[in-house]
Amino acid sequence: MTIHVDDMQLPARVGRMDGVWSHLLSDLPGAAGHDELVAFAARLGIEARWIQNEGTATEHFDLTEPLRQRALALGAVPVRYGRAVAAITRAKREHEASGQASGQASGQAPGPATGFSGR
Repeated sequence: MTIHVDDMQLPARVGRMDGVWSHLLSDLPGAAGHDELVAFAARLGIEARWIQNEGTATEHFDLTEPLRQRALALGAVPVRYGRAVAAITRAKREHEASGQASGQASGQAPGPATGFSGR
């Protein structure tokens, strides 16, 4: 459905890389969301192996500010870090829970509302 990029914009050093970091995420649950997210990340030159929290409702890629700007230019929808990201995560978890209720396993363990780190 939609790829989102948040506005966390947290200055941090990750490995040897200093930057201002945000998150790229899909609002689709499950495999469809994963596939959509990985495909969009590939358009940005981001390798699939860099995904964070793979297979969970909080699955995302960390982006530096230049990549965040490119994602927006390619059509990612901006969202506020915090409540908006939590709402997307909650909706994905609810969808997964409804699948479990009908006998489908999601593999999602219960956890906090977002699961996105301020790294």
